[in-house]
Amino acid sequence: MAPEEAVYICSWSQTEEGFEVWIKSRPDVRASGPTSDAAIETFLEVIIKRGGAYHAVLEFVPPLPESDFDRRYSQPAIVALGSNDGYETDEPKRIPFEPPEEREVRESWYDGFFKAPCCRTCGTPQGPRNQRPLHLTYARNDAGSLWFQGARLRVFSEDFLMMLSGEEHRHLTFQPVERNKRSRKRYFELLGPSGAPNVAIRGLDFSGWQCGSCGTRCFGYWSEAASMIHFVARADLPDPLPEVFTIGPLHDLELCVTAERWSRMVGQRGTRGMVSLPIGVVPDEEVEREPELPPREV
Repeated sequence: MAPEEAVYICSWSQTEEGFEVWIKSRPDVRASGPTSDAAIETFLEVIIKRGGAYHAVLEFVPPLPESDFDRRYSQPAIVALGSNDGYETDEPKRIPFEPPEEREVRESWYDGFFKAPCCRTCGTPQGPRNQRPLHLTYARNDAGSLWFQGARLRVFSEDFLMMLSGEEHRHLTFQPVERNKRSRKRYFELLGPSGAPNVAIRGLDFSGWQCGSCGTRCFGYWSEAASMIHFVARADLPDPLPEVFTIGPLHDLELCVTAERWSRMVGQRGTRGMVSLPIGVVPDEEVEREPELPPREV
């Protein structure tokens, strides 16, 4: 069985009794239940008993049936690409009971990677990335992200980038990252361009915060009825919609693909350890661009 950090590519079928799920490369590792949730709960136990991960990450191809909520906000169906595996850099570590002067030195270190300093309240950089490369001390799969002060940076392997067409490359900006000399695999940080911003759905409660110093807003929607956390307005997406594009601000870029494109990519060389996260698309008449959020003061 695959190690703890792996993503299990799975499939499913619907029967008269309910649902059956299995690992595509190991069809003997399977489980069933009256509902998809019940089948997955049993499936996770089977994976553990067969020597697999205790916290398995499952990627279903094709995707499991959508809820009514998901179906409503999947026009068009798009996903953000990521990984269950976080990357690490040589960033300075915060120490317990950090004195103010040492905190300032640590925070100033992050400033050196952006064209404007980071907010001292929420950590969000106030300018885009500069050309100073990241130095990764840990990278395992073909995609990963890391919290870098108040920014979330996305990194992809050269194997993944080889899956993109020349036209797709021309519309995206990547910068190579540094690694130890012993590391053979090359990685690249996604720098741009910025894309459709995060929005809320009018009438639904979104959780998050707004920085009282720089005005940065961070929010999402968490519900058992939805697999989607973040949403964009349909009017903000490119028209026509390309198969590969970005959403979000430069300090929190997401690389997105259409669900149909991901179905052709998943499991191929260049997608090791990668997972997809559905992004909701909100009809124009339901868009709430600035939901009321509590202030983040510390």
